[in-house]
Amino acid sequence: MKKATLALLLLLAACGKPEAQPQVASISTPPSSAAATSAAQEQRPRERLDMTPEDFEALQAPYDQCLAGFGLDKKGRSAEGSGRPEPTKEELDKALQACESKSPLPPWEKDVTNPEAVDFANRVVQCLRGKGVRYVEVLNEPGSTIVSYALGGPNNDAASISLGLEHAKECEIASSKK
Repeated sequence: MKKATLALLLLLAACGKPEAQPQVASISTPPSSAAATSAAQEQRPRERLDMTPEDFEALQAPYDQCLAGFGLDKKGRSAEGSGRPEPTKEELDKALQACESKSPLPPWEKDVTNPEAVDFANRVVQCLRGKGVRYVEVLNEPGSTIVSYALGGPNNDAASISLGLEHAKECEIASSKK
């Protein structure tokens, strides 16, 4: 019986918690600014293609409230009726930096950081052309935050603009499913 008890105790000891590993100091490097920026952007709200105007307004509200806390309207000017002079560049920069985390990012399909954004814009352009829009092209300007499309061509063709605006959301949603 003693051998069975001893064997059972050894078995239980073997199945117990492993010994804690000794802690070893290590050198860690702070995240790069690109990684920190990317992480900060992931925390920001993101617009979706299927949002209604009311949905977008609700998404934008915290950013607008943050700007209002600095006495600014949606466009970065002194809020109407505040009686304050227009903000200086430094005041505006400070407010924009403080509120940046609340500013919605564009839909992922249009975000320039998305490697498939140009393909998405091309699909939207093809869809719009299929709907009869004659003058439409992909718009991917350096420094822009979105890849989109331009309607109307060099002469601002009114028919292309109105037809394009009429079918834009439908084509964006259809193109996002491919």
